[in-house]
Amino acid sequence: MNQHQIIIYWSDEDKAFIAEVPELPGAMADGPTRRKALANAEVAIQEWLETAGELGRPIPRPQGRLLSVAEAAHRLGLGVAMARRHCMMGNLPAKKIGRDWVIGERDLNAFAEKTRQRGRPKQTLAVMRP
Repeated sequence: MNQHQIIIYWSDEDKAFIAEVPELPGAMADGPTRRKALANAEVAIQEWLETAGELGRPIPRPQGRLLSVAEAAHRLGLGVAMARRHCMMGNLPAKKIGRDWVIGERDLNAFAEKTRQRGRPKQTLAVMRP
């Protein structure tokens, strides 16, 4: 059973629902309905995993739940704009999906732990550099 999260959104440009699998680079599908895009994405995932196995390439572990910027900001005690800035600067590992970013739960926890270890108050997180 697939444990990789699939994100589905409408694309005006393609006039279709797009299903992306952020943890598997290039794994995406589309369809005229959410259900069809999801079914096509499941096929794309299986093909991606089979091809990676045949080529001896590593298969990324599922990151756990993917969070929106708003969810990540809330968990970190930051404003949404500040969390988005961390994503854009590369301080917080995130992937661009559609118009916004998603953050893996494990990545968010690692980021939070790193900032706690540095002893920085939340207000100064914006100036952190990797």
